[in-house]
Amino acid sequence: MHEPAARAFRSLSWAHREILTETYFRRRSVNEAAASLGLPVEVVKARVYHALRALRDACEAPG
Repeated sequence: MHEPAARAFRSLSWAHREILTETYFRRRSVNEAAASLGLPVEVVKARVYHALRALRDACEAPG
């Protein structure tokens, strides 16, 4: 991972890092991630949405 992206990823909350790890790095579907984490599908969808927004904001932040 590129260092600025890695820094932005590390700045996310634990829940956001966990959900992005499950869905993007482990390439699990929302349903698979929900089953793996023991969460409702709707919660996983919401966390992915908010995690991606937080990651985008962290990447756009100065410094």
